[in-house]
Amino acid sequence: MSKKIIFSDMDDTLLTTDKKICKENVDAINKMIEEGHVFAINTGRPLNAVKKLIGGINMKKNCYILSFHGTNVYDCENDKIINSNSMDVDETIKILKKIDDSGIHSQTFTIEGIYTTKDDDVLMEYNKYSSEPYKIVKSYDELKGLDLYKVMAIDFENHGRLTKFQEEHISETSGIFSTFFSCPEYLEYTLKGADKGNGVRFLADHLGIPISDTIACGDERNDISMLKAAGLGVCMINGNEEAKRAADYITRANNNNGGIAEVINRFILD
Repeated sequence: MSKKIIFSDMDDTLLTTDKKICKENVDAINKMIEEGHVFAINTGRPLNAVKKLIGGINMKKNCYILSFHGTNVYDCENDKIINSNSMDVDETIKILKKIDDSGIHSQTFTIEGIYTTKDDDVLMEYNKYSSEPYKIVKSYDELKGLDLYKVMAIDFENHGRLTKFQEEHISETSGIFSTFFSCPEYLEYTLKGADKGNGVRFLADHLGIPISDTIACGDERNDISMLKAAGLGVCMINGNEEAKRAADYITRANNNNGGIAEVINRFILD
């Protein structure tokens, strides 16, 4: 039996709509781990937030968490980060200030939590499920000297404002950051070249597992890089149409009804 890795996005892939992991997924994941396969969460979420949402899964062995779109790789068994890449602080502060100046909610992430200049309803809504620690700063200049991993511009009501901001600043940011929508409400900026696909390649190489024995599961545009990087790219039936076109396989079950379990049972345990 060849060892396989399954990489799973969280929101609307591994997690149900109410941010839980259904029993079908928990059982299938625990079974594949016991059989010696590797389970890896590959997400834009911070590491601390992921740890709070993985109840029921035996993450003590053969498990990894790739947070901040693959820029941080955490070995669960040994409780340590095995790869980490942060953004240029000065450039990150520049884009944060521009988001602020546009009237859009901005926030950035360290390993420890969220930093923002706005203690508002948007922050509370975003943090409803992850309960990520946060700090309100008077100016983003206070972030100098910290390791920053992701910037988010958030608008729950007007997607057009986010797309307009992205388009207006694309020429000045394209050489510095990767920028994408993880969902219509979240415009994100990460280290240039850092994406979930690179996370797939790093962990497969680190573990000595051929890419042909990797499977990546997602639902959104920011998952496309890992769907293409893996030996088999899987999109949830509830996924974005662009992600579906990039996938090799589309699940029959959605995220609320064991879509990940379907993939594990069909391609790993069968």
